[in-house]
Amino acid sequence: MDLVGSFQGKTLKCVKKFAFFEKGHTYYCIYDTGEYFYIWCHNSSLPVNEIKLHKECKTNFKQEQF
Repeated sequence: MDLVGSFQGKTLKCVKKFAFFEKGHTYYCIYDTGEYFYIWCHNSSLPVNEIKLHKECKTNFKQEQF
């Protein structure tokens, strides 16, 4: 049972610094398969448009509430 749920279409706030994700910064999840989720990459120093993350990384983010 997945307690976190789908991040697809959600704005996420990073709650723990890891890799190049900064604590407190917001990111947008463009797709969530359950096993992996994809973050839109707005980091101009990386030559990619999206980052694929394993579902275990979901604990590093929380859904942003508006």
